Amino acid sequence: MTTVSVREYIGPDAMDVLARQWRELYAEDDLATPFQSPAWLTAWARQLPYTATPIVLAATSPTGRILAALALARYKADARTRFVPLSAPRAECVRLIGPHADDPAVARALAFHLLLVAETTGADVAMTDVPAASALGRSLNLFCQDSSWDCTTAAYATIPLPVRYTTLSRSAQREHARRRRTWAHLAAHRTITYTRTRHLHDLLSAFDVLSQLHQHRGHGQDQQPAHTLAADAAQWRHVLQQLGAATACIATLTLDGTAIAAQLCLTRGPRCYALTPATDPAHRHLAPGHALLRHLVADLAEEDVHTLALGPTTGQQPGQYGRVRSSTLSALSTTHAAAA
Repeated sequence: MTTVSVREYIGPDAMDVLARQWRELYAEDDLATPFQSPAWLTAWARQLPYTATPIVLAATSPTGRILAALALARYKADARTRFVPLSAPRAECVRLIGPHADDPAVARALAFHLLLVAETTGADVAMTDVPAASALGRSLNLFCQDSSWDCTTAAYATIPLPVRYTTLSRSAQREHARRRRTWAHLAAHRTITYTRTRHLHDLLSAFDVLSQLHQHRGHGQDQQPAHTLAADAAQWRHVLQQLGAATACIATLTLDGTAIAAQLCLTRGPRCYALTPATDPAHRHLAPGHALLRHLVADLAEEDVHTLALGPTTGQQPGQYGRVRSSTLSALSTTHAAAA
């Protein structure tokens, strides 16, 4: 790789890059996820508060061609400035995007620029949910070892599709058999329906159901509003409208016409990313989340989707689907860590 320069696009200039050049960068990067799509990022950028500014860091060649880029948001409040990935914390996978997004030299240049931003301006920088095995993840990890930054990792789960239940551990097979018997007995007396949206109107209607389930789940619990779908439902609706039914879908499980589990999914090619699951606490004894997941993995496999990313593991779906564990990295500048 030749000399790499890093250029900052700020505010309207960043929005212009997202509108004009991002689509090509996305198309040239097979590893980019829906969280890096122009529709996803632009939709969240348009809803930033007045204290925040969208920023695009672009690694460029000597000819000015963008090799890879990173979308950020800069927040200013109480004389403090912080940089976070654009759409954080909603995005569960933060990557560079572009034809050279996984080139080590390009990733090092962008990671070093983030290091300089923190050191020269005193800003707090928090790069969260970066795949640890990606070039950016490896570069950030190295910088954390050689600087005062703090790095933490979190487990990230992916289910290979189709699920080969006979290859699972005996305990997992027994658990699946037990759950199937429970639901087969239930189906003999009750009406159980699984659906997955295919059109925008159905997607938005299903989102209202998902949002209501999140509200029910939050009753009596301490939840951070930024991580609660119900807290910013209007923003999510806008994002889903921009993504459309080709990228976003919602799977729902109903019992006698009442939704008891729902799951938002984003897809790109043969990969699907699950986020914001919710279940009805009144039916917790039936483990509706597991039942919905069994329907979902079978449904996706029939459409030649080969992986379902569950995102950061929370213990809700303990390795019963032959899932593959990887990890994401969060790199925090020292000032950010101290403030937190």
